[in-house]
Amino acid sequence: MGSSINSFFRFVFGFSLFIAVSLGLTVAVTSYSIKKEKEEQTAAAFKAMLNQPEEAHWWEVWK
Repeated sequence: MGSSINSFFRFVFGFSLFIAVSLGLTVAVTSYSIKKEKEEQTAAAFKAMLNQPEEAHWWEVWK
């Protein structure tokens, strides 16, 4: 009887730990992604305010 209860609590602890790590990883990746998008939007806004045309790379002949 005691072994099955111990096994159940170990399962609950392990599952809860897995969920917590997954949630933490999801929050970290999401916040990093949002931060990068904000930086890109800020750079694009500054570029638009200064009327700087985008420079084409050497392979982008159509720009």
